[in-house]
Amino acid sequence: MSLNLEWFIARKLLKGGEKEAVSVPIVKIAVVGIALGVCVMLLSVFIVTGFKKEITAKLSGFSSHLNVTAYENNNSYSGSEIRVNDTLLNGIRRMSSLKQVYPYVTMPAILKSKSEIHGVVLKGVDSAYLPDFYLKHLKSGEYPDLKTPKASNDILISVSVAQMLGVEPGEKVRAHFVQDPPRVRVFQVKGIYDTGFREYDDMIVLCDLRHLQKLNGWEADQVSAVGIELEDMEEIPEKEAELDAILPVAGEDGFYKITSLWETATQIFDWLNLINMNVWVILTLIVVVAGFNMVSGLLIFILDKTALIGILKAMGCRNVSLKRVFLYVALGLIGRGMIAGNVLALVLGGIQYYFRLIRLDPLSYYMDTVPVYFNIWYILLLNAGVWCISVLMLLAPAMLVSRITPIKAIRFE
Repeated sequence: MSLNLEWFIARKLLKGGEKEAVSVPIVKIAVVGIALGVCVMLLSVFIVTGFKKEITAKLSGFSSHLNVTAYENNNSYSGSEIRVNDTLLNGIRRMSSLKQVYPYVTMPAILKSKSEIHGVVLKGVDSAYLPDFYLKHLKSGEYPDLKTPKASNDILISVSVAQMLGVEPGEKVRAHFVQDPPRVRVFQVKGIYDTGFREYDDMIVLCDLRHLQKLNGWEADQVSAVGIELEDMEEIPEKEAELDAILPVAGEDGFYKITSLWETATQIFDWLNLINMNVWVILTLIVVVAGFNMVSGLLIFILDKTALIGILKAMGCRNVSLKRVFLYVALGLIGRGMIAGNVLALVLGGIQYYFRLIRLDPLSYYMDTVPVYFNIWYILLLNAGVWCISVLMLLAPAMLVSRITPIKAIRFE
């Protein structure tokens, strides 16, 4: 069994002893720099991906991944109606990866309590709607029962709306609809939710679909839109194109218009993309700084081992072998730093994930705590990237070995 001399020497230097230990302070600082750099990069990825996932999940809860509306609908909350017929439903259900398909009606209104008024948008759904999103964020009361034979008078409002109106579960509010003639309906607050997304919390009120259909003078199969939720929102562009090809271009009910989640919340997704760019800048700067720390550490380590290099050269060791020795040592040190950085990032991320210690202002960030999302592929890709960049940066200082002559190196000692 052949012995890899370069790896044997590198292991001895990494393992160390009283005289050969890798104990140069700058080298230790470089290793710490690698560990902290990897830790900060991983935490940045955990937080940013968690932030994006949380925001998109809330947007998906308020507005479906895909919405099928009338072609002349201008994305307002009181647009034209479409008919939910077999042609439309069968076309939608031909797609794969569907989570749920549900009809809904939206209608602006002014809620009035005993002392306050507040403008909202009523979103009417039926029993086919999966209320997982609202149940997750339910703070008090119950989710409205939409399976009653007659239209339910129960509504679900947000904490912010409840505070503005000064109402609690069980109390009644009046909804004034601007129509010709104006109409009024009395609703009972069944439950209160809170997502922290004030832009939507201040506006969306959930109610029974049948009330809004009656107010609009629509039949049972007429709705504002059909909402489509997918299993994976990354498939939205693909499914939008697929749905556009499946649905009829025109028919007795007119044209259909397909609107994606990206279109309904363009400004928010542009903001999230800007955050992505900031993260790339941060990652690049950290990699460069940590890389230069490691390069300087390796240079000082090579100078510290000048005598050893001279002795090995005098014994016939070639420059290529010596370069490999110090590359192995550097990679071993980088490995230690990366392992420590990964462990530290996972521990800190886990603490935040389970205990939510760091709080945020919901008015500015749409959530009350710093979100953390763990993705094994992101972790592996980031570590692989750091490893490859570090190897490339360490090739230059390793070339210094070839310029050291045995006589001068031994005299230096």
